[in-house]
Amino acid sequence: MMDPRFIQAHKEALWALGLTIAYLIAWCLAAYLPDNQSGITGLPHWFEMSCLLIPLIFILLCWFMVRYAFRDIPLEDNNED
Repeated sequence: MMDPRFIQAHKEALWALGLTIAYLIAWCLAAYLPDNQSGITGLPHWFEMSCLLIPLIFILLCWFMVRYAFRDIPLEDNNED
């Protein structure tokens, strides 16, 4: 049977990889799809979305991921063979 620490570490790595890929896709869409008109801050709409809004959303998603998907597990090996 596989050590539960490795199962948890694999799950956390998949969550992190998934969030990274989602961020890359969201950033590309936000950078290239919006128009070039001024937004709320006076900056171009594409800049506001790709450099202000998307990072803030993904910082919040990272916080949720660490809070709910990651677990605090001991890293020491207690099997002293």
